[in-house]
Amino acid sequence: MIRKKDQILTFPFTQKKFMALTPQGRHGWIVRWLSGVYQEILTNRVTPRGLEFFAGEYARITGWSETWPGKIPNKIPHEYDARPWLEFISNAIHIGRTARGISPKDPDLLPPATTRGDHKDRTGDRHDRPLLDFHIALDGLRSLFNVGSIFRSCDAAGFSSLILGNTPGRENAAVRKTAMGTADWMPHTQTVDLAQTLVDMKAQGYTITAVETAEQSKPYHDNDWHHRGVLVVGNEEYGISSHVLAVCDQVVHIPMFGRKNSLNVANAAAILMFHITTCLHAGHPDPGQHP
Repeated sequence: MIRKKDQILTFPFTQKKFMALTPQGRHGWIVRWLSGVYQEILTNRVTPRGLEFFAGEYARITGWSETWPGKIPNKIPHEYDARPWLEFISNAIHIGRTARGISPKDPDLLPPATTRGDHKDRTGDRHDRPLLDFHIALDGLRSLFNVGSIFRSCDAAGFSSLILGNTPGRENAAVRKTAMGTADWMPHTQTVDLAQTLVDMKAQGYTITAVETAEQSKPYHDNDWHHRGVLVVGNEEYGISSHVLAVCDQVVHIPMFGRKNSLNVANAAAILMFHITTCLHAGHPDPGQHP
């Protein structure tokens, strides 16, 4: 008899019904089942007895002919510590996808396992540090993946909010998915006139800094970062709009050391945000004084 709280560990098909599905359908159901078990283990809702039951279920369904393409290189864990089980399930899903030629997108990946003691309160260090009065403005971004990634980085870096100039926000499902939940709580405003919004913020005492490769730009690590500011990043194709760039107080760039002369905008935004946070929290806003 399976206890009610362990029902999610039970694979929801008999062999006959499962094998009647298409290969794609079989793969999808196994991934869905394993992902659910992973989430239960991650949140400490599976008992040692439940882990033993899951191991038996996994061995049973992988014994069915052509059920799961590819062979799992690591054996089923025998200890009751959560970490080996999370690693096992993650690898099982990855190998199954690889064998079917499926490359998962970032939002399709499982939630990251954590080594912190309390899995129910997996938060950052925000309670130890106040939010910076720093904001990031996105000028006409096209990629929903980039927007969602910047939401996530903005939260992680302790920035106060996002300003979306002709850029999709959390009303878009793809943005929410890539943002990994951060779009639910990160403050953001949308504007059809980003230049005017920045002018208004300048009047309130904010320094506006553009991230752009230009003749007048300087390396970001040589810049003087003020405690109230807005960081502006631009469109993936042409960068920051000329009328938006015209209202910025200063322009910085990320020095390139390879053959390519640019970075993905979400990567560039993350580099700048964490640099600013590190400098300002360390009390070193001036160039040459930061670590």
